[in-house]
This record gives sequence, structure tokens and C-alpha cells, in this order.
Amino acid sequence: MDPVHEQKCAACGGPLRFDPESGKLVCDYCGSVFEIGEQKAPEPGEALGGIDFELLSAHAAAADAEGLPIYNCVSCGAEVIASQQQMALTCPYCGNNIVLTEKTSGNLRPDGLIPFKITAKALPQAMTKFYKGKKLLPKNFFSESRMEKVTGVYVPFWVFSGKLSGQLGFTGEHVSSRRSGDYIITETEHYRIRRDVSMEFRDLPVDASGRVDDALMDSLEPFHMEDEKPFDMQYLAGFTADRFDQARQDMAERAKKRMNNSAVNLVNGKLSGEYSNVRSTGGSLQADLKARYLLFPVYLFDLKHGKKTYAFAVNGQTGEVVGSVPTDKKVSWQYFLLRAGIGLAAVLALCFVLYMLGR
Repeated sequence: MDPVHEQKCAACGGPLRFDPESGKLVCDYCGSVFEIGEQKAPEPGEALGGIDFELLSAHAAAADAEGLPIYNCVSCGAEVIASQQQMALTCPYCGNNIVLTEKTSGNLRPDGLIPFKITAKALPQAMTKFYKGKKLLPKNFFSESRMEKVTGVYVPFWVFSGKLSGQLGFTGEHVSSRRSGDYIITETEHYRIRRDVSMEFRDLPVDASGRVDDALMDSLEPFHMEDEKPFDMQYLAGFTADRFDQARQDMAERAKKRMNNSAVNLVNGKLSGEYSNVRSTGGSLQADLKARYLLFPVYLFDLKHGKKTYAFAVNGQTGEVVGSVPTDKKVSWQYFLLRAGIGLAAVLALCFVLYMLGR
């Protein structure tokens, strides 16, 4: 198998890209539109539409000073450097969309993916929704901020399903009160509680890339699994894609931890209806898990405001925005004083009412 494949239009030879709005491959040069799977990967040297579709001759053994593999773009002759994790990219010189097939085959081939559903053009609208209600932002932050280059990335995930079982321990209290003459007697009963747990989990995602922030990716959830498609390289056209660099067994521990937390919170919630002051004391849970290797759509970009840069991520399926924004200290103080003033006024009003009732 050739190590690199270009995503080209069969009609004119121009680069194809996957269009999230239509769910199809489109050519911006001649306007051709293709269904996913309609464009078959050409054989080396095969001519289609008057264009030589010889796949990129890769210098797979070649590397730059940092040990990164170098590939040659047949369309323009440029040398394209890819990181060890990249498996799809765009030639920065001629714009051709490239898939590194050696990183999408065999054990490295994803089991499926969720295609991009929103376009980069929709990001300003998503950001407007994100800013709404954030009263502590610096003045003119939205109008004076500049969105840096947007990168659409298929981020690798291990998606776990399986069963969690075992036993959890808790402490709880029963509190009762009764009047005895002029006194109120309160009795507190303390309990040690054990609960057997058996829970099934389905499609719990854990990002498999060490290059992205775990908390950032967790915040982008949920991804809706009903949109999952069988893996096809054509969905990658026009986007960047990374392969996993975190082993499945290592990520299984993180998945189990999230499942454990869910189990503790669920049991805690049920016990809170029966006891007061419920606290977890630990326990022993075993997980029997299976994992699939999937790619999820994420837009990554920086927002520049003044001399500072803020990192943002957007769920490419739902439009959910995650990122940190600054707080204007002056506005924060004004907001705090306003709320404190309202609270003080309410207390004074209550005191006045009680005083009038006591007269």
C-alpha cells in the first residue's frame, strides 16, 4: 500500500474536501460533488480527467532534524513534514488534502468516526452564544478579540463499554428531635452502609492523544454516537487528523476512574434520600471493559486579546464551546458590590418588617 494518498477530484484534479453541511466531498475548483465512497482511491500512475494520479512518493525513511517523517507532494513537489501522530494534513503550498495511509491501516485503522457537522464559518455564531451572559468580561472583549487560525482536527478517542461491579461503602446518619419540657433533645444515629453495585456503561469516550488537554476534551462531551460512521479516509479530506499515542490499557484506568465516580455519585444520591450527611468510604469495584478506536471532530483555535492568548476548543458535531476567558477586576468589584448592596438592603428590609411587627 502506498504510504500517502491525495484526495483529488476525478473531474478536474483539484483537491477535495469534506463538507460538514452536506456530508459530501466537494471540489471548490469545478464545483463537483461526490458521495462518500463514490470517489475510489486511484492506482499509482492512473490518469483521471487528464491528471496523473500517481500517489505521493514518500520519503518515509527520510526525516528532519527532529526525526519527523518527510513526504513529497507530487502535485507541487514540496516536502511536507508530518508529526509522528498526524495521519491527515493539507499541503501548505498547493492545498492538496493528504491522508497518510500507513497510519490508517492495520492495527492503526480507526473503527469509525463522527464526521464534522458544523463548518468553521459557524464558529463566530457559536462564540457569540458562548459569550452571552458572561457579565464579568473586560469591556469590548468580544469586539476587540481576534480569532487566530482555526484548525479542524479529528481527535483520537478510545471509547469504552462494559460492566462495573463490586461493593461500595458509605457512612450516614439518622437525626431525630423531640421536646422534653423546656428542652429539645436531638438524637443522631450513625450507620455504616454497604451497597452492592452492578452497572453497565456504553460508549464512554477518553481522548487518546497526549497533545490535547484531557480536561478540555472531557468538557466538550457529549458526542452523539448515533452519528458514528464506518471509517473512510474521505471524511478526513480538508481536515487534520491525529492517530492515538496513548495506549488503550493506560486509558482504561482513566475510564474506570470516571465510571467509579459515576457509581459513587449515583449510590450517594439514592442514599441521601434515606440518610443525612452521607459520605463515601471507598470500596472495591472491578471493570470488564472493551474499547473501540474512534475519531471525534474538534475545532481548535486561539483567541488573541491585547497581548494575551486564550485557547479554545469547539465540538465539531454539536458546536459546544470550551475555553478560558479573562475577568475584568473593576467589573468584578462593581458586580460584587451591587450584589452585596442588594443583599444588605434585603436584610435591612426584613429587620424593619420584624421591628414593625414587634411594636
